[in-house]
This record gives sequence, C-alpha cells and structure tokens, in this order.
Amino acid sequence: MAELCFNTMNHSAWFGIRSDLEAQARAAAAAGFRWFGPDVFSIEQHGDPERLAAHIEAAGLRCFEVAALTIDASPLDAQLDALERAVRALRPSWVLTNVDVPPDVAAEPLRRAADRLGEAGARLAIEFLPFTAARSIGDALEAIDRAGLGDRAGMLLDTWHFFNGPDDWRDLEELPLERIAYLQLDDHVMPAAEPLHESTVHDRVMPGEGSFDLPRVAATLRDKGFDGMISVEILSRSWREGDLDAFARACHESSARFWPGAS
Repeated sequence: MAELCFNTMNHSAWFGIRSDLEAQARAAAAAGFRWFGPDVFSIEQHGDPERLAAHIEAAGLRCFEVAALTIDASPLDAQLDALERAVRALRPSWVLTNVDVPPDVAAEPLRRAADRLGEAGARLAIEFLPFTAARSIGDALEAIDRAGLGDRAGMLLDTWHFFNGPDDWRDLEELPLERIAYLQLDDHVMPAAEPLHESTVHDRVMPGEGSFDLPRVAATLRDKGFDGMISVEILSRSWREGDLDAFARACHESSARFWPGAS
C-alpha cells in the first residue's frame, strides 16, 4: 500500500531561514505522516544528525529520503561528505539527486556518489527538472544507464516537473514500474510563471487546488501496480510564512484524497 512522506524543503535552510527540523517532525507526526524527508541544508544547520535521528524516531517517524545531491560543475566531495554523514545517521532509502550536466559528463560523479552513499545505505533518486540538463523522464533514465547504476538508482517522478516539462501521458504510461524510485506530489495553477526555477520553489499549491490532472497520474501509476512512497513536496512562499502544524495537516489531508488508504 502506498504511503505518504512529509518533505521538509518548503521550510529549508536553503531559503536562508532558520529551519527547525524537530518541530517539522512533530508537526508531520501529528498530521498523520509516518515517514519524514529532511533536506541536507537543514540537517547541516541542525548540526547533529544523530540527535535528529533520535528525535525523528521518538516522534514515531522513519526517514525515507534526504534532499539533495546536485551533479553539476561544482565540486562533489563536500556534498558527499555531508550526505554520507546524514545517510549513516538517518538511514533513508533514497538521496534525491539533480543532474545539470550532460549524461556522459554526469556518469563518473554519479558512479562515485552511488558508491559512497550506497555503502552508507541509500540509493540515488534521479529527479528530472524542465530547466536542467536532465529535463525529462528519458533524460533521467539515460543518466542512470550511462552511469551503469542498475538498481542502485531510480527515477524520481515529481508532478510539477512532469506537467511543466516536455513529457506527455504516453511517456508516463510507458515508464516501467521498476524504474520509479518514488513520487513527489504537488500541484500548481497553470501556466507556471517564468522563470520556472523560481516558480517551482515559491508558487506550488496543495494537491487538488491547482490545474494538474493528479487523478490521472494516480490512476496511471496504480495501473502499473505502483504502491510505493509519495513524498508531499509543497514549495510555497505563502505557506512558508504560515503555521507549520496547519501546513503539515494540509499536506496530508490534500494528498490522502488521491491515494485512499495511504498513511
């Protein structure tokens, strides 16, 4: 049965704010989530991933994902040092990974990341974004295959990037189930404002409040037999400044409507 994961990126230190991961864990648990997806920027700000792991467990949650690793022209080792420590402490299944260089250039750093983070216990979830080098389902799969990662990586499907990118329903329908790492669920009032990289982190809305055909996404994935994790990633400037408990409740209630029985 599919399950829901609370994603912390909306209140991440990446936005230059003080991120209280322990408060987010409490809010997520109170809202009904069983899974937690902290971001590495806030984990570094927190400073003690081992203590954070104990707090997540005490809240009745388990860590599913950590975001994010970026494969681009910048140095890789510092990112891997921080992520490896987080993965060893929190024991997530996946590290969300963005690729912003061509697949042949990305192959070596992806292999290196898969080696180090795999030894720590996590696989790479390659996310496509319409404004990066990996902008489609096919691009993400090619990056995985060029690097020869096999089952050490999967493709992350984010509904925002699917509806704002070049893929169509046939691409989703033909996507093999075993290539999907997990789903990130969100909504948006279309068309998205330019530039897309700004709109995606500030203008999302709760599932069902926008223009995405989320019932069709859910039906398409169910037809494949998908019963995996659904990470609720609502990146919204207005919610970022609002009440954290209300945000967590809205994330859970709006997402559960599309996945009856998901906890």
